[in-house]
Amino acid sequence: MSFSFSIQTGKSTGPLQLTVNIGQMLFLLGANGTGKSSLMQTFSSTSRENTRRITAHRQTWFRSGSPEFTGTQRASYENAVFHYDKQLNSRWMDDYSEQRAHMAIYDLVNSENVRAREITRAVDARKIDEVEALSAKEGAFLTLNRLLRLANLDIVVSIEANDEIMATRGGSKPYSIAKLSDGERNAILIAANVLTVPTGTLLLIDEPERHLHRSIVSPLLSLLLKERPDCAFIVSTHEPLLPVDNPESQVLLTRACIYQGDGVESYDVDLLEGNTGIDDDLKQTILGERRKVVFVEGAERSLDKPLYSLLFPNASIVAKASCREVENAVVGIKGAAELHWVKPFGLVDNDTSEPERIADLQSKGLFVLNVYSVESIYYHPEVQKLAGERLVSVVGGDLTEKLVKANSDAIRAIADSAGHLSARIAEKSARTEVFSLLPKKGEVVAGGKRTVEVDFGKCLEDESKRIEALIIASDFVGVLQRYPIRESSALDAIAKALNFTNRTQYEAAVRNLLARDSEAVNLVRTLLGTFPDDLIA
Repeated sequence: MSFSFSIQTGKSTGPLQLTVNIGQMLFLLGANGTGKSSLMQTFSSTSRENTRRITAHRQTWFRSGSPEFTGTQRASYENAVFHYDKQLNSRWMDDYSEQRAHMAIYDLVNSENVRAREITRAVDARKIDEVEALSAKEGAFLTLNRLLRLANLDIVVSIEANDEIMATRGGSKPYSIAKLSDGERNAILIAANVLTVPTGTLLLIDEPERHLHRSIVSPLLSLLLKERPDCAFIVSTHEPLLPVDNPESQVLLTRACIYQGDGVESYDVDLLEGNTGIDDDLKQTILGERRKVVFVEGAERSLDKPLYSLLFPNASIVAKASCREVENAVVGIKGAAELHWVKPFGLVDNDTSEPERIADLQSKGLFVLNVYSVESIYYHPEVQKLAGERLVSVVGGDLTEKLVKANSDAIRAIADSAGHLSARIAEKSARTEVFSLLPKKGEVVAGGKRTVEVDFGKCLEDESKRIEALIIASDFVGVLQRYPIRESSALDAIAKALNFTNRTQYEAAVRNLLARDSEAVNLVRTLLGTFPDDLIA
């Protein structure tokens, strides 16, 4: 048995045909406003009666821990909710949130009571084999407590007098489940719905991570799927790690949607199937991102990511700690056929890389910048000029004079750190020369031999002469392109010379400039290097 849906995409290839089989889980993953709620409402409105929707705007509180209506009322509400979920406005509101919560509680208690009555009838009829068979099957509360424990929730629930559901924690006195935390009640309501639906039900679960930490919701969903292999699941979520934790699942990535009135005319979606071969770290990185993903060096809070986000607004920018990690991510995606919908790019700092290394990286889809590091862009004279113009327009002053002072102050700061900067690059050059001596593929078998003497002193002497020549020529751009200027006081000197309070204020001004000025964006891109049209578009 399966559930099939047709999703309008607006593409020449026609609608996307989606099938979710019994025993299968599909994750609907995407950012806010990309159409997840509309799709969930569509799935609910076009599916058969054997569908249970657990809404994201569900009420998690109840007045007591016991059912508040009769079986007849329960059936009436079931019919009302079923028809309500087919209406468009059920996407953003829920007139039956309280009833849904109490229906789940009713079903949980009723399931336990039905089991008890069946066992009682078998006992009265003295059908011992039937009693043993019925007793061997876990009751709803035993199953619920087992799942809660395995999902890292330290509570035990039980049904007491007057069908009141009580909870205990760590051997405490029983108390009503109405007094549980939002997350605990949320977990119970999700589990109660899933455990009590009829065989062959399609379960539509909106944002199960609400009120629940991933360490709880992820194992809970996995356990519920294993507990109900006779049902199908569609889970709408913002949490990309949920599909990672359930590698057998399908993933429908939502990018955007086009509305016509209250309804959706078409969706921009990608279906990811057969993803068990994708590395978990890589999958976590790209799930939920745009089709274009640019991997850059740095940390989430470094200067790199916010700058690249402004320069390449149509791509997702993902920070990686090192050039090697950027390379692994790009190569990994390019080598995974399952990720055909992702277009990866890599941007790495120049770091005085040798031409051979640059060519190797480019062959793997990585672009080596023209500059030593990201600071070389923030503090390039052309960018200084643009940022300074905006400040001068507010506070006044002679911009040319400020730029001259910024350059001279920066060169002076470089001169003070010339020994350190030249030593850093000399060390890098010496290491590169040493590593170049390592045997290439086949050389050991061929019996080759290589003997070279590396003169470290000569490396330092050459580098010292190079930086000294740049200082004498006041060639700040030349310094930017070759040396790690962040390891000097030059950046603070530039910010202060341009009348900014500090580096942080100057760098924020650069980002604000790029956010507003498309010409500035184009200029900075040219300073970085040359990029393919499909990255910029």
